[in-house]
Amino acid sequence: MKLFRKAVCILSAITLVTGCASNTSQQTPAETEAAVQEEPADTPVTSGGNPWLDTDLKENLVDLEKPSEKDDFYCANNYEWLTTVAIPAGKSKISGTQEVKIGTDKRAVDLLENSTETDHNTVLVQTLYKAILDWDSRNALGTEPIRETAEVIKHIGSIDELSDFITDPDASFGVSSLMLAEISASMNDADKYIIVLGEDSFLLEDAAEYTERTEYGQRCYDSVLYLLKQILPAIGYTEEDAQPMLEEAIAFETKLAETAYTSADQMRPDFAAKINNVMTPEEVKNLSPVYPLFRLAEGYGFGDAGEFMVINPEQVKRLNEVYTEENLEAIKSLLTISCIRNMSKMLDQASYDAWVEAGNIKSGSSGKQSDETAAFDTVRNSLHEPMDQAYLAMYDYSETKAQVIELIHEIIAQYRIMLENEDWLTEETRKKAIEKLDHMRINAVYPDKWKDYSGLDLAGRSYPDSMKAIDAYRRKLDAADVNGTVDHDIWAFDILEPNAYYNPLDNSINIILGLLGEPLYEQGQSREVLMGTIGTVIGHEISHAFDPSGAQYDKDGNFNNWWTEEDRTAFQKRADRLIAYYNGITIWEGLNVIGENIQGEAVADMGGLKVMLAIAAEDPSFDYDLFFRTVALLFRKISTQPYEYMCATQDSHPLPYIRANVTLAQFDEFQKTYGITEGDGMYLAPEDRVLVW
Repeated sequence: MKLFRKAVCILSAITLVTGCASNTSQQTPAETEAAVQEEPADTPVTSGGNPWLDTDLKENLVDLEKPSEKDDFYCANNYEWLTTVAIPAGKSKISGTQEVKIGTDKRAVDLLENSTETDHNTVLVQTLYKAILDWDSRNALGTEPIRETAEVIKHIGSIDELSDFITDPDASFGVSSLMLAEISASMNDADKYIIVLGEDSFLLEDAAEYTERTEYGQRCYDSVLYLLKQILPAIGYTEEDAQPMLEEAIAFETKLAETAYTSADQMRPDFAAKINNVMTPEEVKNLSPVYPLFRLAEGYGFGDAGEFMVINPEQVKRLNEVYTEENLEAIKSLLTISCIRNMSKMLDQASYDAWVEAGNIKSGSSGKQSDETAAFDTVRNSLHEPMDQAYLAMYDYSETKAQVIELIHEIIAQYRIMLENEDWLTEETRKKAIEKLDHMRINAVYPDKWKDYSGLDLAGRSYPDSMKAIDAYRRKLDAADVNGTVDHDIWAFDILEPNAYYNPLDNSINIILGLLGEPLYEQGQSREVLMGTIGTVIGHEISHAFDPSGAQYDKDGNFNNWWTEEDRTAFQKRADRLIAYYNGITIWEGLNVIGENIQGEAVADMGGLKVMLAIAAEDPSFDYDLFFRTVALLFRKISTQPYEYMCATQDSHPLPYIRANVTLAQFDEFQKTYGITEGDGMYLAPEDRVLVW
């Protein structure tokens, strides 16, 4: 898989805590949050929330008196933190998970700067880290890598020459190919690999923005335009070339966007069925006779694959219609822009600063994170397997792993009882659900098996050359897996990310190291606190196996309907009630929750809390007050308005204040603990509650 690109989020795990992550972003969350940008002249409206004010936003907390916990439990419980915490420089949010990350960052930077270990993994990540921080070399290099690639693109004189360029991943490093080729476990046989052919990213990120541009789409546009104006003069263009080049690229993308999946499409439960289009190599060639789709796969080393999954055949057809000599210059503009966006962060100080500022035009943050933290983020995102192994060699988490595994087993056992007692399920579906639960794979804290990076050497390489070498090495690893069997003992994600996952393609819950730090986890914390944070996370991830999307996969991770028609109808009826309830929540004037987008995460939130309360009921001395306050702490976050808007419109998670308040209000134990009655803001009548499980 080429670095700097992110395919449509289709086969990846379902996440819990990180909050917003745009489905089609070209940059990682850590990368998009570093910038300097003045607030727009027109201050967006953020008032008018119902039934609660959006207190994820600092501007809504100014002069706000602490509410009663009976009216707004999230704000009341987190009031001191919300009103005093500051978003760090270069970030668009601060949350409990981000606080955990700050601790991880400090330990990792210490390792990268001070470790004297000589094992290959440590040396590898330290070498990349030092190359990133070598500003003398970066400044001497200037913008030459972008200039060289831009010159190649400029002199492409035909569609055939363009095809030769984009199907050579070494020559087109850092440049969009208009489509993506990746290797993944198959949806139909999760033990086998398949090559996934998917859509590349859009400049405005969401295909829907090309029909009706929103505040988010405009910020994406402004971000790209700013970056072009800064970089183009340094590579042989003028600042005046920026807007015409961008408009030309946008016009071409508009043609593609008509058949592309939108962010909303990607969050729908029926999305899995839409993308599961398995084809032979010959069928791929016939589907794409003009655009070199099969040649692209060959360039990645996937030419011998027996099966391909084409995410969006209609998009491929549209690309073949517009991949013409007539549109050649527009395509070249798009490719040049993609190179600038992907490469500018690796170059001299001026280019990096421009990239930094462009990022926050989109996310609304200010300032700039330290060079050391930014360098670690790049190391982690580019070499997560070696970085994770070096980290584990330095720090011992064996006791943490044992405790988390024990807790997972306890929660799975309770979840089994919950399924056994679910009165709306027929016996046939209940049996299948329990079977899926019993076969769930447990990935706790860190794996014991890794991909081998012993053949990668970065000594003496510049930052951009290092990234190019990493890209080539990862393609080599992926190519070796073609037509092979999936090794589920190797985890395909970074364990230092502050998150947790359910992966439907191997029916696994993944409670990883990056989430296990203060304030969410520490050795010796009370049982109520442990259950309110990590326990709730575990319950949430288990619930994803039975949410509207995860429930479409069987015990082995195969896309396979195991529901009776009667149960599927009953399930959808319950989900529809949940969607309708969330649709009625106003975030601020003119913006409501999109219930269909967040249904899966909402179902998992409620299912996770339900199972924790079932465990609590077995302990007569259980401190419900401490538990509920800890749950509210788990979700706390302060973010910029642009980032909050992006989350509200582009993300599958409810906003934090809504997650906490709506989820807690569903349960009698919560209502009774705080004496909540009709007329209180946190009151929800039993007949209005929307639990799916």
